[in-house]
Amino acid sequence: MSAAAGVSAPPDHHPLYAAARDEGPAAALRALLTRHGPYALDGGAAGHAVLPEPAGPVAGRVLRRYPLPGGPVVLVRRAPDTPPPAPADPPALLWIRFGLTAGLRTATLARLGRRASGDGTILMHQLVKAQAAEAYAGELELTAHAASLAPAGATPALLRQLHSQLTRTDRAWLRLLGAHGFLREGPGGVAEVSELLADVYLHAEEER
Repeated sequence: MSAAAGVSAPPDHHPLYAAARDEGPAAALRALLTRHGPYALDGGAAGHAVLPEPAGPVAGRVLRRYPLPGGPVVLVRRAPDTPPPAPADPPALLWIRFGLTAGLRTATLARLGRRASGDGTILMHQLVKAQAAEAYAGELELTAHAASLAPAGATPALLRQLHSQLTRTDRAWLRLLGAHGFLREGPGGVAEVSELLADVYLHAEEER
């Protein structure tokens, strides 16, 4: 169950997937902004945006800050005088989330493989192995489905379904981590930012 095992992102989304998987949300969002321009993430519901924290002042009100590995991410309510919002790239956001899930999986398995329990580790418990296998199988099914979609097939309804299932997969990995999974500076924060991407931008797609 390595980070890349069994998962193959489409070539145009692989850089975003890999950045999310290996470096975290901030790196993937920076890559998306580089690809689509500085306002690519300004199309969120009610003027919200999920952004890598800039070095200087933020153009808007910071509602929440996530001090994550790889760089902090902020949830922003844009000021009314900022440029008109541009829609985010929905399939790209989905593949960023897939990358974050892969990183979460890798971190979860590594932690459970280090934690001693009896004569072995927590990861060797049959129930834990079964739950991990179920979460991983769900992840593979979702990525295979998404990778097979033609651009016209990525309808808002289908994207909502994929995002919803991906959120359930993330929460399954977090449950395996116990209390550690709730830390905002760690896996819990990564999963929350991932879920925010769906909450902010899918709602905006519905409104459009």
